[in-house]
Amino acid sequence: MVDFDAMLADAGQSDPIEPRELHALLNKAQGYGKLWDVQGQVLQRWHERRTERDLVIKVNTGGGKTVDGLLILQSYVNEGKGPGLYVAPNKHLARQVLAEAANLGISVTTDVDGAQYLASEAIGVINAHELVNGRTKFSSRRPTRPRAPIGAVVIDDAHAAIATTRTQLALSLPHTSSGYKQLLDLFASDLRDQSVNGYLDVFEQRKGIPMRVPFWAWREKLDQVVPILRVEAQDEKPLFWSWQGVSDHLALCRAVFSDRELTITPHCPPIEHVTSFVEAQHRIFLTATLADDSVLVTDFGADPESISKPITPTTAGDIGERMILAPQEINPSLDPKKIRKHVAKLSKTHNTVVIVPSERWAKPWEKYAAAVAVGDDVEKIVDRLRSGSHVGLVVLINRYDGIDLPNDACRVLVIDGLPEAFSPEERLRSSMVSAGAGVDDRQVQRIEQGMGRGVRSNEDHCVVFLLGPRLAQLTVDPRTVTRFSPATQAQLKLSRRVASQIDNVPIEKIMSTAKQALDRDPGWVKLALQALRNIAPLPGHVTPAAIAERRAFELAQNGAYKDAVVAVSEAAAADATEDSTAGILLELQATYVDLTDPVLGQQVLAQARVKNTNVTKPRAGVTYVPLQAHSAQSKSCAERLSAKFATPAALCLEAEAIIEDLVFDELRIDQFEEALRKAGNFIGLGSQRPEHDTGAGPDNLWAIGGNVFWVIEAKTGAKSNAIGKRDIGQLSTSMLWFGDRYDPEATSVPVMVHRAVQIYGDATPVPGMRVITEQKLGEFASALRNFSQALSTNGWTDPDVVGRLLDGHRLSAGFLEEYTVRQRGVRN
Repeated sequence: MVDFDAMLADAGQSDPIEPRELHALLNKAQGYGKLWDVQGQVLQRWHERRTERDLVIKVNTGGGKTVDGLLILQSYVNEGKGPGLYVAPNKHLARQVLAEAANLGISVTTDVDGAQYLASEAIGVINAHELVNGRTKFSSRRPTRPRAPIGAVVIDDAHAAIATTRTQLALSLPHTSSGYKQLLDLFASDLRDQSVNGYLDVFEQRKGIPMRVPFWAWREKLDQVVPILRVEAQDEKPLFWSWQGVSDHLALCRAVFSDRELTITPHCPPIEHVTSFVEAQHRIFLTATLADDSVLVTDFGADPESISKPITPTTAGDIGERMILAPQEINPSLDPKKIRKHVAKLSKTHNTVVIVPSERWAKPWEKYAAAVAVGDDVEKIVDRLRSGSHVGLVVLINRYDGIDLPNDACRVLVIDGLPEAFSPEERLRSSMVSAGAGVDDRQVQRIEQGMGRGVRSNEDHCVVFLLGPRLAQLTVDPRTVTRFSPATQAQLKLSRRVASQIDNVPIEKIMSTAKQALDRDPGWVKLALQALRNIAPLPGHVTPAAIAERRAFELAQNGAYKDAVVAVSEAAAADATEDSTAGILLELQATYVDLTDPVLGQQVLAQARVKNTNVTKPRAGVTYVPLQAHSAQSKSCAERLSAKFATPAALCLEAEAIIEDLVFDELRIDQFEEALRKAGNFIGLGSQRPEHDTGAGPDNLWAIGGNVFWVIEAKTGAKSNAIGKRDIGQLSTSMLWFGDRYDPEATSVPVMVHRAVQIYGDATPVPGMRVITEQKLGEFASALRNFSQALSTNGWTDPDVVGRLLDGHRLSAGFLEEYTVRQRGVRN
């Protein structure tokens, strides 16, 4: 037999590194013989910049980026810069990468300690959790054997890897652990200083807002914290897998309690713990939806200059066809129940996937669903959908990425409700960053990821429904639309054009329009293709704030606290910095200042509170600014609405977004209080959240005119059959708070938002107390909806017209008592 291998060796040819040549010489499966045009463009542009260490590649969903990533790694390995490592977001997608590599003829392995990987004979394929954890194989602190090296690494779906990194390089203690209880006791007085009610919610395991430990208290008591955490890091304890990654950085962490867990999170992920990743010669980040590249700098320590110049195809329009419809933006009066019913009808002939943020959001769909899946069950449902059979309607809980649903696997996709933050740190961060636009970048990104599940190539198509007023707002709010990828922006723009043709129509007409796309109406297909022509790729974007955050964290790690302060202060002072971001940066600056000058740290923190009321309250508290006793409700209402809304649709959507949060729900207490504040402002009242803003006072305060005020305690998470002693006590305390700060001639009305109207026998009634029950809250929400719709028809700039509509819909001050009932009786 002829020894062809020997002949090949004698030829003296080096392994190819140019990607097209490399691809041509691989022993590929049928169907993999040619690169797609988009793949070729990306590989060529990468090859021109291959010497750079950190590069981000942006390719639309279905653009073949897995093939790009594997070829890039093989090229680096052939160049002698191995081992090569491919990091997928989860186990399911790691298996898909292995299959793709087999089709390309590229050798791969899952054993990064094996000879094949170490000798660069095969590319390692793992998931993000294997790369980033406290006991990772890639750390110099690995106790049992030498760390696995990395020469070149590809991080696929970088947005998902970021979420994993933030979770893995942080500590989490469940409320059932002894460490949680000890630390809650240790910081009890500090949490009470921030908010008595907030602390009691945590202590009594009630749903409420997350409570952060003030940074100065964390610094002062850190020596007492460490022994408690070390116990929890032992074998089979909660911190076993995470402790080594965070233990050296505890002084630079934020601790946040909820009723369910305590999170301890570094100001930036200490990615330095993953030594091999930090020392890799080349790091390639693949993504389809990352509109803001800043997180690659803060979370992975990537080079800002290279990251700000992403590699993209010539056009960003190479994406599957999507008709994106927001029914409640088209017709704000539509009942969500009716929308779900009509979507269910579509699922009789088209596989329909509904993505919801939580199990609670899944419940309204259960009667229509062939399956409801969460966690590991999702893969089984995805396999059924991809099998070619008709499944019907399936609901996926909190699964916005990591699944592929090509062609008939998903023709109708529904995103129902905004993605939610679940851990205390996530919820706190979300409240701070969304203070300006009402939604944070991570939520927008997850929505886009979700919308991408139904189109997996440029030949694919589906109809996407965005359900809920807050999601509908994203399609009209310029503060959020620009955060989507260029192709999605183009499809949203086209959808707005479609919506204008069916404005205010019934749900049947909206569904008829969706069927035109599903039935491949030639006019729609042509219009959809036209909308994606000549779309320029999104330029790179790295904010000065992100660069400052990462730089400051690295300086502080090395003890250069003053230099860290300078890095953050310059970013906070920049003219282009929004107030909410400036507040976050100033709080971070105060945290670093506190390490050397606690008094100055408090002064900086006071400045942060002016910019963003969601940051930590200073040690000396916050000065309360009383509400003015508004009397001209109609004038105030007209002025506010005129300044804020340019179109009837925007006005109605704002009202619907408020109404969506005016619900009794233990998981949305903070959202309820904010919605009540906004509702008061919407109808022209003075409206505040004193307890949130200053740490003392009622949950909400309304000035309804004539020197009359409603002092409101909101207990929308309560499930008891009567009002308890603690809740009554809070309302009594808030009444005293009001008496200390307002004119003695002012009239204060004690109001409780609660399911019950009776009180328990051990509670003392508050004289004159009114209760907003679930029924009365529904009546108020209905009046608010009708009022907004009337404004959209009659106008909202004329105070006389607004006043007439306030009266007509019984929302003027004189009618508001109708939405309350008197507290009555005692329940034993």
